[in-house]
Amino acid sequence: MKRIIAVILTLLLALGLGVSALALEEDSYVITNPYKDVVWSGDGAWGAYKGNLHTHTTFSDGTDDLESMAEEYYAQGYDVIANTDHGVVSKPWDQKPQTIFLLHLPNINRSHELLTAERVREINEGVGRDDRGMIQVPLGIELQAATVYKSHIVGLYGGWGQGYIGFSTQYRVSIAGTEKSGGVTFIAHPGDRLGSEKNPEAARDPANVNFFADILRDYDSCLGIEIYNGSDGPTRQDRVLWDQLLMRLMPEKQPVWGFAVDDSHNTNDVGRTATIHFMPANTADNVRRSIETGAFLACSRRDRIRLPDFVGEKDVPYPGITNIIVEGSTITLEANDYTEIEWIADGGELVGTELTVDLTNPKVKSYVRAQLIGPGGITATQPFGVDKGDGYRHPDDHLQGWEKFKWNVNLYLTKNVFGWIAENAAKLFK
Repeated sequence: MKRIIAVILTLLLALGLGVSALALEEDSYVITNPYKDVVWSGDGAWGAYKGNLHTHTTFSDGTDDLESMAEEYYAQGYDVIANTDHGVVSKPWDQKPQTIFLLHLPNINRSHELLTAERVREINEGVGRDDRGMIQVPLGIELQAATVYKSHIVGLYGGWGQGYIGFSTQYRVSIAGTEKSGGVTFIAHPGDRLGSEKNPEAARDPANVNFFADILRDYDSCLGIEIYNGSDGPTRQDRVLWDQLLMRLMPEKQPVWGFAVDDSHNTNDVGRTATIHFMPANTADNVRRSIETGAFLACSRRDRIRLPDFVGEKDVPYPGITNIIVEGSTITLEANDYTEIEWIADGGELVGTELTVDLTNPKVKSYVRAQLIGPGGITATQPFGVDKGDGYRHPDDHLQGWEKFKWNVNLYLTKNVFGWIAENAAKLFK
């Protein structure tokens, strides 16, 4: 009998320890949810507002004027627009911005029509759209205005950089200037800079990844990178770069947000992507809060890597999210207009295909993100940080010593206008 009692007590103790260990494991999870403040339903439920944060007009290298671009976005149901002409700080839609002569010269004979003050008021108030107005993000600009390697930065809310041409190596100058002016930035089409369309490994190269990771570490006001740009041509590997950056920067730093932008230069470009902002009301301050906290989605009609032969229908809604539930070690989405869901973790690993993902999956180390696919295209959530309490951090693979020196010499001596001329001249003689 004593032996039986001892065995029972041992089993109970072991079971208790197991339960306690499980509880400790569950409690040790820290999940950073960028959508935690969103009110999904009931009184005071937030709205989902459709935006584009990268737009050009004939005030730089666009081929349609500001009036045409604003009216087309309004007609296609957008709620938030940022005008980001090269080297030109935007002004309200009824005021002409200051242009840069050399960049403006090719468009000197094109139309430069503005909206009237009355039409701006109508658009802001939603006339003809059931009172659903469209607003402008203030002080938009595409920085590094004429760098030959397209080392561009989108600046919002700050107003820094009017007329600044920049150099291909000077991301930090534009980011720091915008930050000092009280604005925020994100890195535009990094795939263009890296040439990763034709050289996919450039998006995984530790030197390239850490170049951007160090910038994002050093400037909290630099919120992330474009992961979808226009028709997703030269930028198709930018989701790969995004996952590489997230591995290095989470959970130690604020996440790297992923932006989807039209980078539109004419009305035919409108509607290729969207950011969906969750906000209590459509105001410029709330848009800023949305992009700073990550309470938005990145949507595209195309994903040339995941869906090479597919183009979402413009008149069909993007896959959407109506609720996010974070509980214990799981995240559950409630969604609409989708046919497939994928959960992506460190390095682009697929870790789930259901609405609920279990973060105890050993492939989940520091973050997880979801992407939904439907007839209208593809929608990416922002990353959820995952800290399992095990102290995991991505191994440091920065270049060291001679390799770092060579890489920097290559960057600063070749990735400039002289290097571009030499590179393209060499191509002519092949």
